[in-house]
Amino acid sequence: MNNELHQKVLTWLKTAGNSLLASLESDLEVEEKTSASDLVTRMDKEVEAYFFREIKAAYPNHQVIGEEGITEEVKSTQGTLWIIDPIDGTLNYVKQHRCFAIMLGLYHDGQPIAGYIYDVAQGEIYHAWVGQGVYINGQALTPLPINSLSESLIIGNLVSFMTNWSNSQAVFEKALGLRYYGCSAYGIMAVIRGEAGLYLSRELKPWDFAAGLAIMTAMGYPVSRPDGRSLNILEASPVIFAHPNIYQEALQLMN
Repeated sequence: MNNELHQKVLTWLKTAGNSLLASLESDLEVEEKTSASDLVTRMDKEVEAYFFREIKAAYPNHQVIGEEGITEEVKSTQGTLWIIDPIDGTLNYVKQHRCFAIMLGLYHDGQPIAGYIYDVAQGEIYHAWVGQGVYINGQALTPLPINSLSESLIIGNLVSFMTNWSNSQAVFEKALGLRYYGCSAYGIMAVIRGEAGLYLSRELKPWDFAAGLAIMTAMGYPVSRPDGRSLNILEASPVIFAHPNIYQEALQLMN
């Protein structure tokens, strides 16, 4: 782990998180993007711009992409790349003031190096550097045990399961139960902690999965498309995050 870089990231996350919490008492200047439930606020833009400035000031040769397009156009994964989601779960941020997160993924030549997920309302920072374990607020994480799909909760959108997208209904019927948070970071965190055995989404953008992919790679947990193919970190994709003990079972049911 690059400790100097790690400490910078923690400082950036806490500064951005404090700004988000303070902003809940002010006008968020909410706009619709593609629908009434797909929102962007001034804080999405301000937080992304803040990370872009800080990263470029500290590491001018690094590439940076983010959800709101305030960063830069990236066409190649060569070199060091940061992938930012300034507020994952913006609708929750606006309507509930909780269940939202900041996510940062750090990659080099297309391979995950480190991932950070900051559950702002709970004050919990999940981080992992590949090969060095997973931590919550600096304390090593020991996930709850997962043995089988039939004993596991799963995370996903009920509509995807009920419309049998990618034969996902077979997974839903085999699992113990379904949860949905409206925030990909929360689905990923549930799998990281062992509170759920699987998180499935029919489409995530790179900023939705990059941090989680890095953290779960550090854990030795599988992340892929539902057909088993690897993810392209510059492309949107259906994604399955899973505990190793149920990954193959889920893939077989979906394929």
